[in-house]
Amino acid sequence: MLSENLFSENTTLSAESIARSHRLAFLWCFFYAVAWSLVSYHLDPTVPYDAIEALNWASNGEWGSPNNPWFVGFVARILSFSDSSEFASAFWYVGHFSVISLGMLGCYFLAHKLTDSPAMAWLALFTLNLSGVINFEAIPYNDNYLLFGSWPWLLFFFVKATYDDPKWWIPFGIVAGCASMAKYTTFAPVGIVFLLSLFVPQVRKNYQNRYFYIAILVFLALILPNFIWLVENNFSAFKWVGGQVSAQISPGSWLAVLSVFYPFILVAAMLGKKGLKRRLEVPQKVHLTTLVLLSPLVPIMAWFSFHKGERLVEWLHPFFMPAPAVLVGYLSHSVVPYIKRPLKILLVMAMVILVGYASVLVFNVRNAGQKFVGIKTLSQDAESFWQEITDKPLKLVGGHYRAQWFTFYIGSHPQLTNQWNNETLPNVYNRHINEEMIREYGALILGDLGKGCQPGVFDSFSKEWPQFELTEQKQIVFQESPQDPKMDACLGIVLPK
Repeated sequence: MLSENLFSENTTLSAESIARSHRLAFLWCFFYAVAWSLVSYHLDPTVPYDAIEALNWASNGEWGSPNNPWFVGFVARILSFSDSSEFASAFWYVGHFSVISLGMLGCYFLAHKLTDSPAMAWLALFTLNLSGVINFEAIPYNDNYLLFGSWPWLLFFFVKATYDDPKWWIPFGIVAGCASMAKYTTFAPVGIVFLLSLFVPQVRKNYQNRYFYIAILVFLALILPNFIWLVENNFSAFKWVGGQVSAQISPGSWLAVLSVFYPFILVAAMLGKKGLKRRLEVPQKVHLTTLVLLSPLVPIMAWFSFHKGERLVEWLHPFFMPAPAVLVGYLSHSVVPYIKRPLKILLVMAMVILVGYASVLVFNVRNAGQKFVGIKTLSQDAESFWQEITDKPLKLVGGHYRAQWFTFYIGSHPQLTNQWNNETLPNVYNRHINEEMIREYGALILGDLGKGCQPGVFDSFSKEWPQFELTEQKQIVFQESPQDPKMDACLGIVLPK
């Protein structure tokens, strides 16, 4: 696939050879996205709960959400283009792997920018194959994949703006703003860039350039609406993060670092002594990108040495995505001839992980291939019951928290009946809901599971909206997966006008 002269230490590569390498990198990332999109879409039993959150935040259309800033919901608004639950599912998987493949390509170009070596760039790109970050570990989250796709380009634009042309500060500002509004974690590398602009002359000189100020204005324009939203909504996202962390001595937190960055140990073993020679003179651009990406880990891990956070691994994942590109910048070009064999192994590992993931789902290992699949049947039963009673479109659902999945798996994507509360800070809610809406559109309510249609099964709805009566009810059976016990469930309807 790759030209032999890419792996020759002393060969000066032609522009055509480099361009061909770039084209092959694009094709690799494209086919990687296609393969993982097809496998996950066809074999995953259901989308994760983060998909329901993203769709809900999109329907509210606010400048923030209880867990994240606004960009996650903004991207999910694509779901409003279709009334098909199949389209919604396809978007979740295709969207994830399209963005991730874009980040993979960014890792390749960042590595090439730092090393001027296509072989080194391929080593950085294929190192990602050892990690679940670019595939199955990205699927459950509505925010991390956006950072996987943007952080390598964030560093690439930083290097281009600092060493090539100040005009690159504008795309840096756009990507920095959007990535920060996907997840607050992005403020870590962006903050380091700001510090470098104060203390490193090569970066500080940009204060004399108008493009640098344009980038700052673009960045502020993207993040300030979220700050205003946070003030108006009791800083809910910060409180959510605080609720994920508890104060206690936690040396085990360092295992999270190992679980994220272990691929570098494996690649080092593949390269061996001959392939781990350090450059005699490491360029400043490599040092600066290292500071931007990895220096935030020092205060983060110092904090988590005395605090326990169940989501630490998830929060560290974005730091891995550009890391191979940064770290190959420290390798001597004399190791290029020793890269070819590790690349072959890493190529095989990409296929092994894909086949392994598909096999786990096909053979339903630990119920992975049928987990929670019953929510699709429940959604169909709910929609059918609504259509039996009224010919009006279904626009509102509520009750038991499992009804939140109706917003995704019922094609019209109905909204929820529960309101926002500045004290309880619910993950999903309906900012626009009011009594008049429920009277006009009606609502489909799911009762507490396992109780059938006994009195009180709709209390979660009735306590919030006591003025409404569920005049139509139907008892059905719900089973999360074929391996789980069956439960009686009750559907109720507040009739529309």
